[in-house]
Amino acid sequence: MIPRTTVAAALGLPEATDRLPEGDLPVDRFVTRYLAYLRTDAADSETPDAWTGTLMDHLIAGHPDQALDVVLAGMGQDAEGRLADTLADLAEQADPGTQARIETEAAANPGFAALLARTQED
Repeated sequence: MIPRTTVAAALGLPEATDRLPEGDLPVDRFVTRYLAYLRTDAADSETPDAWTGTLMDHLIAGHPDQALDVVLAGMGQDAEGRLADTLADLAEQADPGTQARIETEAAANPGFAALLARTQED
């Protein structure tokens, strides 16, 4: 779950806003919307799911473990490897603890290791 307060902060809304649904945001629901956003032709355009990019940027910057949880949760839905750019951003900004977690996950999970390898292409 992504805490409602984290979502509000990412979107520049007050903590007690009525512009968000009640309760925390389930990671699986967020992953589905985030991947839909990444699949748009112009991922930087204003689409109904554009808020997910803002939230992911916020997670990467301030909640990297949660951002990594999202990437891991989304791997099964990401046949195109669109999460590679997200993982690259996360790895670039990761603190030592998150970087160690990324390396541990890559050593244990071949699919994640392949996604991580894609971040180093080009």
